[in-house]
Amino acid sequence: MIGLFFLGCISLPSIYWVISTIYRYFAAVPSCINQRKIRVINPLLLYENGLYSEDEKRLCTAVKELSKAEGLPRTPVVGIELSDDNPNAFAVGATRSYAMVVVTTGLIKQLNEREVAAVMAHELGHIANLDTMAKTLLSAALDGVMLILFTPMLLIVWHFGRFVALLMLAAGLIYGLFGNWQHATVFLVGVLVWIILMMLPTITKSLVTLLTFWHSRWREYHADAVAARLTSVDDLVSALAILDRLPFQPPKQNREQMATLWIRVAMKEEVGTFHWLKHTHPPIHKRIEALRRGLYLR
Repeated sequence: MIGLFFLGCISLPSIYWVISTIYRYFAAVPSCINQRKIRVINPLLLYENGLYSEDEKRLCTAVKELSKAEGLPRTPVVGIELSDDNPNAFAVGATRSYAMVVVTTGLIKQLNEREVAAVMAHELGHIANLDTMAKTLLSAALDGVMLILFTPMLLIVWHFGRFVALLMLAAGLIYGLFGNWQHATVFLVGVLVWIILMMLPTITKSLVTLLTFWHSRWREYHADAVAARLTSVDDLVSALAILDRLPFQPPKQNREQMATLWIRVAMKEEVGTFHWLKHTHPPIHKRIEALRRGLYLR
């Protein structure tokens, strides 16, 4: 019975996690379209009469040419987030052949055609480098660890282990009062182990979050390098400088999920050795410096 209990605690969450991960992996593009007010521009229907405006055709044509220059097997679907005046852009997708790049109406209004193309090239760089896939899988891995390992463990440690921990704490205090510190230390170490087990999910989630943020910051430099190679350093630097000057409003929907996707995020000038750990993007002035110095370019 105990064996069947543990098998159910692990197998059922595992099956749920596999199904949800497969769905999240392949439904990234349609889910994004459904959750956000995005006008989709299909490259295959670009020249249908009256279907798209001239601005939409130019945007999609630029993405098509940049995708071909980067060697992507298929041009990503192009989307315009109509209800967002906040200048930004992002990319989603499971593979290089199944992806979408999205630009907000605010970005189209604030940047010129060459700067918009540079931003699109940055997002295509994320797709070409498989960053969108890596972010999806990293998030799914965290959910899997939390669901499959820690949920059953916390159930057992809390409902059964707390009584043992209380007995060990009482025994440790009693032995300590009588001066038998050797036995007291053994019981108090047992209590400490119980506390660590209870905190382990939180510690793991924090470490994985830091890893996700580090990966996001590192890949931003590489996506910038792709954009500079496909367009020009000056166009991308100009676009980033304008975005840095404009106010930023965090998205109202899926704020945490979107944080690693946007080309820019809200970031205050802060001091301190480790303040950068809580940001998903490097400061724009450092990205511009890397572009000017030719770092990550190949």
